[in-house]
Amino acid sequence: MSSEPSESAGPSGGASGEPSTTPEATPTPEITQPPAVDLGSSCGGAAGGSPLPSGGVNDWAAGISGDVTISGWQSTGAEGDALTQTLCAAQAALPNLHITYQPIAGDYPTLMAGNIAARTVPDLFYVNADYAQNWIDQGYLEKLDDHAATANFDTSAFFEGASSIFKSKDGGWYGYPKDTNTIALAYNQDMVQKPPKTMDELVTWAKDNVGKAGKKAPLCLNPGLDRGLAFIYAQGGSILSDDGTKNTIDTPEAKSAIQWYMDLFKDGKPGTSLGMTASAMGDGWCGEALGKGDAAIVFEGGWLDPFMSSTYPDIKYKWAEMPTGSSGSPVTISYTVSYSIGADSQNKDQAYALLTYLTGPVGMQIWTQSGVALPSRSDVPVPAGKEVLAKGSDYAKPGSGFIANYGDVQTAFQAEFTNQIQSGTFDAGKVIDKTKPVIDKGLSGQ
Repeated sequence: MSSEPSESAGPSGGASGEPSTTPEATPTPEITQPPAVDLGSSCGGAAGGSPLPSGGVNDWAAGISGDVTISGWQSTGAEGDALTQTLCAAQAALPNLHITYQPIAGDYPTLMAGNIAARTVPDLFYVNADYAQNWIDQGYLEKLDDHAATANFDTSAFFEGASSIFKSKDGGWYGYPKDTNTIALAYNQDMVQKPPKTMDELVTWAKDNVGKAGKKAPLCLNPGLDRGLAFIYAQGGSILSDDGTKNTIDTPEAKSAIQWYMDLFKDGKPGTSLGMTASAMGDGWCGEALGKGDAAIVFEGGWLDPFMSSTYPDIKYKWAEMPTGSSGSPVTISYTVSYSIGADSQNKDQAYALLTYLTGPVGMQIWTQSGVALPSRSDVPVPAGKEVLAKGSDYAKPGSGFIANYGDVQTAFQAEFTNQIQSGTFDAGKVIDKTKPVIDKGLSGQ
């Protein structure tokens, strides 16, 4: 799962933006789509000579035959190579299936919404956490519980922070996370000798290093929930109750946490601030700020690694866990994407057979072993160099999609948060006033 390296958008598995909640009213844009790939005839030598794990085929799945089409947004580079290798391994492991891969170019959520409206959905396809609850609530996805019982597929190894997004309010499964990515602290080793382990240490270090570490500021920070939510949780706040039924953004704990995070941005000028946004530094996103030396510490996920190795290969940096805040417990946020079956998919048994392989231990190991993402299962080996990020999977909370219309919540929060830091008023109460009604609307199902 990749991320758009944008200051304003959280990781989105290669696709960003909210889908229409009324797909029948959304025209499908005219766009030339990539050709479908018949894996049975195209996979010769796709493994590139690399040995692949064997096995991984569910007994029930081994007996399923027939056609199955899988779709997702178009992948390129290392992610595209890893996907090809994984799908070819699936075709080899499930020879009774005739697997066709249909990548989708362009605005994936909008195009898929058009397919849903036309009842022409693929058999198996990606669903980003951002809009998973919307699609579950509106009946677009197949419930998987009966399929799991029939196939005797064990879902207990999925990390809760990744899998809970694809469950309905009654606990039913509507997708399995194909991978995950957590937020952690990345630091320039030439500027930071010992990364802070607590939020208090982070503030103390930043104060001591204003004008010293980072050409613009010690910290590069995001003005939205895509990173800020991790800090809010760490400082004892939340925006929803643990059971997801109550709005908690206006509680004293949440207000204190949001204010604490906002205060990191105070001043907002190079050489005098603890933290600045990437745009205020003149950068496209915080990864660029780290690479250029504008900031010494950033808070990102595994998508930072390929960017740094390809764009700033001489910068020495390391990962550390998110600092622990006043909540007293380690916490971070994670982002994920599922493989799901459409309610109108034509070949549901074949789709579920393929699903059990791709999200089972072997298929997921093949997909994640190159480091494009983290395993969303606890029984899959961690890719080399991803140990710190993977550790966060044990205690990560969902970073998006845990309420319907979460994109609207993000937009409301970030717009007013940005307004507060740009105007110099720094009033968390105003952010809460703008965001609370949007959360209430999502909870009401509107």
